[in-house]
Amino acid sequence: MLAGDRGGAPAMAMRIIAAMADVSGAAHLLDVTSAHIDGCLYHGPAGLDFARRLTDAGGRVAVPTTLNVSSLDLLHPDLVHLDERTREDARALMETYVAMGCRSTWTCAPYQLPTRPSLGEHIAWAESNAIVFANSVLGARTDRYGDFIDICCAITGRAPAAGLHLDEGRAARAIFRLEGVSDRLLSDPIAHAAVGAVVGRATGTTVLSSRSALSQCSTSLPCVNPSCVKSS
Repeated sequence: MLAGDRGGAPAMAMRIIAAMADVSGAAHLLDVTSAHIDGCLYHGPAGLDFARRLTDAGGRVAVPTTLNVSSLDLLHPDLVHLDERTREDARALMETYVAMGCRSTWTCAPYQLPTRPSLGEHIAWAESNAIVFANSVLGARTDRYGDFIDICCAITGRAPAAGLHLDEGRAARAIFRLEGVSDRLLSDPIAHAAVGAVVGRATGTTVLSSRSALSQCSTSLPCVNPSCVKSS
């Protein structure tokens, strides 16, 4: 594939995947069973140029691939406050990804679709909330794939064996205990966002145990101080 035996687009995509593997310290690549693309959301001409370069080189996805939200509301296009040129480019970007074989799902929640990955399945998903849901609730394995790298994974069906794809990258480093918070406060939708903000600020990229927010802390993993979140 890297040598171009499968065409120009797979070779280009594989060069990018190989470079990412080198940056992430991956010793090898692994197969992925699906991809979710965030690059279909128009942010400027560079994204459209990149997608068109892939299609001009014969780019087609090798695994089932869904698409994130776009810059346009296809049902109510007049409600989108974009100038005509940006509107045209945004639509062209959508059409380009569909032309590569991606499903026109236009959703940031691919886990709500009928087909979704299972426990231990390696995937290449972009979109931050979908990545969290896939890794935690579904138990699938995906690293954080952003624009451009996502479609490269989809075209090659490969991803660097690094980060959250590996057991060592998924090992929990901290547990949070939520205590002293009333049911009334927890029933407020903003409480979950507030707890998430506190946890994120305290841990950064640290992986949390699935037992976080339970009433008991594990003795095998440290609590991150002040990770025992208490109401004020």
